[in-house]
Amino acid sequence: MFCDIEKCKRCGACVAECPFEVVVEDKEGFPKLRPAAKKLCIGCGHCVAICPVGAVTLPDLPVAPRMGPDDCPVVERAWNIDAGQAAQFIGTRRSVRTYRDKTIPGDVMERLFEVAAQAPSAHNSQTVHWSVTRTPEATRHLAGLVVEYMAQMNVFPGIVRHWKNGRDKILRGAPHVAVACAPVDSLSPCENSSVAASYLELAAHAEGLGACWAGFLQDAAKDYEPLRRAIKVPDGHQVYAAMMLGYPKFRYKRIPCRKGADIHWID
Repeated sequence: MFCDIEKCKRCGACVAECPFEVVVEDKEGFPKLRPAAKKLCIGCGHCVAICPVGAVTLPDLPVAPRMGPDDCPVVERAWNIDAGQAAQFIGTRRSVRTYRDKTIPGDVMERLFEVAAQAPSAHNSQTVHWSVTRTPEATRHLAGLVVEYMAQMNVFPGIVRHWKNGRDKILRGAPHVAVACAPVDSLSPCENSSVAASYLELAAHAEGLGACWAGFLQDAAKDYEPLRRAIKVPDGHQVYAAMMLGYPKFRYKRIPCRKGADIHWID
């Protein structure tokens, strides 16, 4: 049953918010699923999440399992932050390149990726796959493979030289790195992975962790097979984002200035 008519107030919110118009009103004004839902529904769960009285349950569909009001966490309004707090939180995010010699506990890691899983994706495809190092040794091994690739390609000789002298300019001594992959034939794999990585970065910031995009690893992983094997890139997937993770060695006291938004207003 999609709608519990004993609870439904016929407010129309689920109908209005359905992105593919698979939720419609019946003759009495109650919401129902069109027969085309099996083909068109993307399983976003907006109909369930927006219902103010918990009357909607999305049944099993090809794109998603059953989802009811008891399956979805209730929004805690007391946890809301105002615009100023949000601006400071986002503004204090920094690309961290100096890390403490401390690994991130497993439960904290799990929370990070639970947040990253909430990132929007094309048609709610949720196709991002993560490969994450558990130990500094595994992280350093990946950094070494990137240096190996650079040496073979004869690029970035300064970084290779630093590595030989004991300085990691690839992953900056971070204890962990998270690599986002997605199927090359999926919808918007690069965008999906990049947004998920951005969510991961903000989740890390909220946990008091530091993060930084690992561009050298990301680029090398597209071509260097030994690195791809070490990352365990699934068949048919490509690497689209990579993020260093760890506890920052230093804390920033101020938000640096930026040029500001470059906007062309359109009337």
